[in-house]
Amino acid sequence: MQKLRGVLVALPAPLNGYGELIEGGLERHIDDCIRAGVSGFWVNGATGCCVYLDIAQRKRQLERVLQIVAGRVPVLALVSALAFKEGLDLARHARSAGASGVSALPPLIYPGAAANNAAYLRALREAAELPMAYYHVPGLTKVSLDASQLVELCEHVPLSAIKFSDVDTFKAVEILQRCPDVSILTGMEEVLLAGLALDCYHGTVGASQNFMPGPYVEIYNAFQRGDLAEANRISQGVCRVVAVQGLFDFTAATYAFLNLLGYDYGATMQPMPNLQPTQVDKLKTELLKVIKPDPLEEGRLIESRDFLA
Repeated sequence: MQKLRGVLVALPAPLNGYGELIEGGLERHIDDCIRAGVSGFWVNGATGCCVYLDIAQRKRQLERVLQIVAGRVPVLALVSALAFKEGLDLARHARSAGASGVSALPPLIYPGAAANNAAYLRALREAAELPMAYYHVPGLTKVSLDASQLVELCEHVPLSAIKFSDVDTFKAVEILQRCPDVSILTGMEEVLLAGLALDCYHGTVGASQNFMPGPYVEIYNAFQRGDLAEANRISQGVCRVVAVQGLFDFTAATYAFLNLLGYDYGATMQPMPNLQPTQVDKLKTELLKVIKPDPLEEGRLIESRDFLA
């Protein structure tokens, strides 16, 4: 797997109201994201209901995504599980299914010292025999590693990438100064442009890329060619949409956005929350304050031309 750059999509899992996988709009959604220029997909992460899916469901979801993607872009699979044996099983399955790499959270219940965490992640990576990305998301895991601890993981697992869902961008700067070969992708996608300017992010992977991947790709490409004014203009529009998403549970809102845009993703897996009909109505009302109605009427992804000034 080449060094990860650009815009990756943290895919949801299409589910019915009973926690069962459905075909839904997955294939059309993936195809539309690739046409928009995304660089890859992140499967079975937090947006994909993560550890609330059973092992068979996680394997099936990865297989479906890989079949649809058909080698057009890299696909990474999160393989963390509460049962270590199941994590190893998911890691081996990722390799045999044809994933480009694997990702992992820290141990969720008994996070240990950095050396123990490195040993845990290294075992998963070795089982997969694939490049590994660490999912640094202290807001969810309550495991907040400092720059030195993350560098230790980079060196001793070793890591190929970090999904960096942290507000401390200078931590990312320090990591790259000491581990320049590691890709850092921000999981707080609304600050992509700021991180590109600080030269501490190589791209982004997150939830809102599901319903507006094109604008993120445009931000990344505009920055690469030195058009900061255009990158900033599009980033402002992105931030206004993300602010609407932030009025609700982030994952529940992602499902609602996709359903409103004509991609049938159903509902999240319990115990994750879902938006009630009145909340969906409010989300739609707030969304139409910042974008034109065209994507909802046409059943397509949000594009930068849809942003209201």
